[in-house]
Amino acid sequence: MSVISSPHSSSGPDSRRPPGPLVVVAPHLDDAVFSCGGLLGAHPGSIVVTVYTGLPECPDTSTDWDRRCGFASAAEALERRQAEDHWALQLTASTGLCLDFIDAQYRQGAPESLPRLADSLLHVLAGVSAGRVALPLGLFHDDHLNVSDAGLRVGRICPGISWFLYEDVPYRARAGAVQARLDQLRGRGIATTPVQLESNLANKPEAILAYASQLRGLGGMPATAQQAEGYWRIDGWSA
Repeated sequence: MSVISSPHSSSGPDSRRPPGPLVVVAPHLDDAVFSCGGLLGAHPGSIVVTVYTGLPECPDTSTDWDRRCGFASAAEALERRQAEDHWALQLTASTGLCLDFIDAQYRQGAPESLPRLADSLLHVLAGVSAGRVALPLGLFHDDHLNVSDAGLRVGRICPGISWFLYEDVPYRARAGAVQARLDQLRGRGIATTPVQLESNLANKPEAILAYASQLRGLGGMPATAQQAEGYWRIDGWSA
């Protein structure tokens, strides 16, 4: 396993601070903190870009998941989740940016095209002059897979950024899920190496608890959210 040193360290080529901030791209409100809370805690001033935060065409829509989380409508759920996310990101000294794509549970029909999603991510990453980007590995959930694939499209045309994949909580716990996705990416010419990124877990438990509605739906804090975070460096894309 390769180790990426702290950017505050003075030794080694990997220890040099990148030219721009760390950006964590998250499918949903909570994914960044659940999966990367330690990484965010180690890098104050990081930016979290959350993709699926748009209000559906019918704001009164009520889904089974939202009801399990204690909400009567999509509008109520999104308002509360954004407030929870704001507090959680404050605890990790991060800034949040939200895109307005529609969550899978609210969509009627096909998701947004990957090119459109990739264009939106490219615009945001360019706007914040990202130095390092952590994308979801893309496990199990359609939204996670779409965000991962869209981000990988951007990575192919932005070699000046250092790219990483994080293991999606809670789906990383599914037997064989991580390896199956890595095998798929390797088949597409995407080379990865496991890495250990600097982590500060001091505020992660409290930040996770900020997502009270999500934890209600999950029946408590996922065990994988309390385990060491998993990261893979993208070493290159072959044609």
